[in-house]
Amino acid sequence: MSKQHQLKALIIRYQQGECSREEIQELRTMLAAPENAELLEELYDYLPDGLLDDNLLQQKAGIYRQILQDERVRRKIEESGSAHKLWWRKPWVAVAAVALVVMAPFLYHNLSFLFTPGTTPSNDLAGDVIVPGGDRALIILDDGSEINLEQIQGDTVIVQNGFSIVKDEDGTIYYRYDAQALAQAALHNTVVTPKGGQYQVVLPDGTRVWLNAESKLRYPVYFGQDKRVVTLEGEGYFEVAKQERDGKRVPFMVNTGAQQLEVLGTTFNVQAYGDDIKTTLVEGKVRLGLGATGHEVLLQANDQAILNKQTQQFNVGKVDPIYAIAWKNGNFAFRKASIREVMESVARWYDVEVVYNAAVENSQFTGTISRFEQIDNLLALIELTGSVKFKIEGRRVVVEE
Repeated sequence: MSKQHQLKALIIRYQQGECSREEIQELRTMLAAPENAELLEELYDYLPDGLLDDNLLQQKAGIYRQILQDERVRRKIEESGSAHKLWWRKPWVAVAAVALVVMAPFLYHNLSFLFTPGTTPSNDLAGDVIVPGGDRALIILDDGSEINLEQIQGDTVIVQNGFSIVKDEDGTIYYRYDAQALAQAALHNTVVTPKGGQYQVVLPDGTRVWLNAESKLRYPVYFGQDKRVVTLEGEGYFEVAKQERDGKRVPFMVNTGAQQLEVLGTTFNVQAYGDDIKTTLVEGKVRLGLGATGHEVLLQANDQAILNKQTQQFNVGKVDPIYAIAWKNGNFAFRKASIREVMESVARWYDVEVVYNAAVENSQFTGTISRFEQIDNLLALIELTGSVKFKIEGRRVVVEE
């Protein structure tokens, strides 16, 4: 069988979910080979045409991206740097892009096949492919040693002194421990997500935390009797487990620099990337305090508090939490967000640098977009607002008028 037919057969089997472990390894090897670059770019033409209905179009247009993003394949590609951009050759694909024009100002996008090179931003990647983020994180143990969670397969137990770290089949991290052995140890672990990373961890008390890109969560391996305290940098979504001792509630607290949060309910999101700390309450109650001044505010469901780190003042208002927690569900969601706010999120998730060649202070964007969209398609959607243009140069996104 020729290499062309072999690659075609493997891709079709992968698309249909029929690849064996050995075939996945073979596909991984072929994708990593530089000499297969031209074959990969012609991938679209190898797939059977059939009827040109929407489902088939989406399936075809997404298959190349799906392969690149598969965890079993992506690592090999990134190591070799041999992934290439798929260029569209079918003229009828461009016609569908017209439909997006009528969707402003609120744009919802999950149709990746609508764009051709003519309708997307300039896209000379110079061989450096930009892909969406994924489940990537380190655990830093109390002694400073590091565990790369991306390199550990699911259903793995990492045995430590007095406790074990378990990565289940879904990739979630949780703990097993000997309470008697750890009660006096005061050990801490830290989960760190890079740019382009996210992770889900179940803390030793059962609290579930989703960490967004470029974030850090430090927590004790064994929580004390009187309180549960963790420290967050970046952004995290918390579902706090209720815990009582001797009939009394054991408080759960999140420190984010100047702000101390005490949980009186269960579900909330904290974003602490820049000059502000943004706390959005989904369910229950939380109390926010300032260590320096002692000032406190109490949040109810659907409240959002924005703490300005410089002025040490809270601004509290009602919001729709969907915009604050969309990232946890695999989406970007913005409501009258500045282009700078939008691009800060894009930069963290796609691990790119953003450069501004235009004044964009008055530009705003409202919409919901999948975080697993190709970056050129995502930028093309933002361009439909008419306020900005984008150009991709390697791993740099240039914002232009």
